Amino acid sequence: MTRSEKAGGCLTLLALPFLCLAVFMVVDPKDGASTAQSLAPGLFFGSVLLVPGLALYLFGRRARKDREFIGAVTSMVRTTDRFTVQDLARRIGRTELETEGLVGRIMAEQNGIDLVFHRSTREYLHRARLARGEQLVEHCTSCGAPTNQDVVFQGERVPCIYCGAALLPH
Repeated sequence: MTRSEKAGGCLTLLALPFLCLAVFMVVDPKDGASTAQSLAPGLFFGSVLLVPGLALYLFGRRARKDREFIGAVTSMVRTTDRFTVQDLARRIGRTELETEGLVGRIMAEQNGIDLVFHRSTREYLHRARLARGEQLVEHCTSCGAPTNQDVVFQGERVPCIYCGAALLPH
């Protein structure tokens, strides 16, 4: 349970006595007080605690579920040598755009997953598992532009996205 779930649960529990008090004040109002006058303080204090309490609880619950989902996708990526965004999206039940964002988020976190992207096949590969004949190109030899460490297979011609020259491994 997250901290916000606990705080939301505490606020919600603190709201319950005020709501019960409001009910009791309706059943047995003060002498000369109307039902609305008796009900107002309990409902006010109960709702002041209940609304933020429920919001905090639901926010914490969603954040926990998101963390669990990211952990599951990270494990799936860690155990797969190479994958396309389309395949991963189908496996996790999300759109390709959402999955691309998740892969970017996983790559940005410092969790030991170091992926590289092969533009020709549109696959992500683990840098440590690159096979013989696959090489990384960090800069275009023609214009010097950064290539985001593209993977180039032996004998493959991959054009630079800036100048169109073939990327050659160093």
